[in-house]
Amino acid sequence: MILMLRQPVGRKKTRQRVVKSTTVPAPVAGWDAKNPLASMPPLAAVQLKNWFPQPGWVEVRRGYKVHSTGLGDTAETLAVWQGPSGSAMFAAADGTIWNVTSGTATASATPGALSNRWQWCQHTTSAGSFLFMVNGTDSPIHYNGTVWDTPVITGITAANAVHVISHKKRLWFTLVDSTKAAYLGTEAIAGAATEFQFGSLFTRGGYLMALATWTRDGGAGADDYLVAISSRGQVALYQGTDPSSANTWSLVGVFDVPPPIGRRCFAKYGADLLLMTLEGVFPLSQLLSVDQSQATRVAITDNIAPEFNRAARQYGTLFGWELCVYAKGTRLIVNVPTSELAASKQYVMNTMGGGWCEFDSHNANCWIVYNDNLYFGGDGVVYQADTGSADIDSPITAVGQAAYQAFGAANTKRFSMIRPLVTVSATNRPSVGISTDFIETQAMSSIAPTSGVTSAVWDAAIWDSAQWSGTDVEVNDWANTVGLGTFGSVKFQAQTGVASGGGAWGVGLWGDMLWGSRGRSDETMRIQGFVLLYEPGEFI
Repeated sequence: MILMLRQPVGRKKTRQRVVKSTTVPAPVAGWDAKNPLASMPPLAAVQLKNWFPQPGWVEVRRGYKVHSTGLGDTAETLAVWQGPSGSAMFAAADGTIWNVTSGTATASATPGALSNRWQWCQHTTSAGSFLFMVNGTDSPIHYNGTVWDTPVITGITAANAVHVISHKKRLWFTLVDSTKAAYLGTEAIAGAATEFQFGSLFTRGGYLMALATWTRDGGAGADDYLVAISSRGQVALYQGTDPSSANTWSLVGVFDVPPPIGRRCFAKYGADLLLMTLEGVFPLSQLLSVDQSQATRVAITDNIAPEFNRAARQYGTLFGWELCVYAKGTRLIVNVPTSELAASKQYVMNTMGGGWCEFDSHNANCWIVYNDNLYFGGDGVVYQADTGSADIDSPITAVGQAAYQAFGAANTKRFSMIRPLVTVSATNRPSVGISTDFIETQAMSSIAPTSGVTSAVWDAAIWDSAQWSGTDVEVNDWANTVGLGTFGSVKFQAQTGVASGGGAWGVGLWGDMLWGSRGRSDETMRIQGFVLLYEPGEFI
């Protein structure tokens, strides 16, 4: 006889709880605005604002500080003169060219400017090094390291020169509202200009937007191409040395490309030339090798293409679009104006890994790299960027969100705890949360500064034993979180440049303040990844 025991009626079988852990890498591949949320690569980010993706972590961007004041109006151009043994930085604002090399702007030239939107180039000849500037309204001007001068240029209406480059020892000008360019003699900075017509090549119509030099091998030599782009998106390439001689000057080809954005649409990028268009930013070497219908796949902005295209449609006619390559910070900056001379944002790529992010609070009209440091011009002030941990005296708020993942089986999960792997200075900590099933959470849990280094108290800590708040430390504290869903995405937020209970430098009580913990200029916040606890199963 076999006896079978039945579970008493009404008693439910107890489900054994199983808590699992998984790791979520920091989104070092950068912001992904292209792929669907349900199939985004695990190293990508749903959003990455003011977090800069590095090869092994993401970090809160650095801030900016006032560099030079007294411009009187909004800076619309920054330019650099570089001589053999000296250099200077200039800003165009309020009808004046200001010397902003030091902290106080000084009027350097007053060319009766009807426009502050100058295009410029460095042109070196046997007579010296010159900063040459044109704006399509005023007469061209140049600076030789000591004085400004207005060169006499014949053969064209000089004030119509709106864009200038130095190519094969000649100055080339783009003429406003024309399909013509003009060039001077070899090493000349004045004299007779000769017109050069591109109109028959531009079968789409429009006008000549800008010129550039494309150096195919990364150096300078016989393979340097003159690049001319029309407002309707056609690129003409010429090779040679003397445009007046058919024996030494020839057309390489004409290529259809997306229409460019603004006069400042070119930027040298290593051995390549970047072109900013309505469809994204392209290396010219790759753009000219594909049909225009396939152009988007070779754009370096491919991962953020939907956001870039949306911004181009909405703001493409505004002044302020500009490319800036910042080698020391491994950044390519695309300045996106969102209001005429009032506000802007930046799409920023790490040139080492190609990951994108977005910066805000830099209301820039123009960017420049001077003596390897990064600067931008704004509301009557020139600022130095990528310095300190605050935007002057305002904290930097950074928000990021990793890609959604199913973490194995596509069943319901209860997410309960997150442990960010963080490197910080002072007592700063990030906030974390879990977004589920493609709905962004607003519920963020703060991590209390209970581990790692805290600020040493002046006159109380042991000298040479206590660690100061600027020391970088590893933090891996747990934070409680609440989330129920099949897919999960870690959201993380941080602020730097915030008072954290200490005294300002030189202000607090000498023997009592937490020295060095208030908005330190060297404050850091880096996240390498997260550990996530969740319970799989069916939940009601």
